[in-house]
Amino acid sequence: MIDKKTSNQIDLLIKKLKENELGSIKISNKTNSIEITNAVTANLQNIHQPQSKTRNQNLHPEEVITILSIDSPMVGIVYMTPKPSSPPFIKSGQKVKKGDTICLIEAMKTFNEIKSDKDGVIKSILVKNGEAVEFGQPLFEIS
Repeated sequence: MIDKKTSNQIDLLIKKLKENELGSIKISNKTNSIEITNAVTANLQNIHQPQSKTRNQNLHPEEVITILSIDSPMVGIVYMTPKPSSPPFIKSGQKVKKGDTICLIEAMKTFNEIKSDKDGVIKSILVKNGEAVEFGQPLFEIS
């Protein structure tokens, strides 16, 4: 049986798949991997379309953008800024490097710096400042 968190992640993947007209999408972390394929879109991508309607016609397979998630390593409250009056650690569209601080998670009165585990560009921020997060919950999408 699929738990609610996994079900929410699958729903998010399906939404991103449709929004971006992708043939498939895959998200992996240290323990799990989820891949969803849109057979209709995958088949349509194989049909020659006029260039004005084809988004990634000139991309080689190795240039296809992969969107991964950065997941919460613990249960707690997420904070996007170091202090309430400070600017956020990161913004959507910002480049990050492995080891860059991307947010804080407060757990048992301790603020833990959460660092990016990969280089890339932040595609979307999936949580709000002050929101409670669960272990393994996707916080950011990165490509």
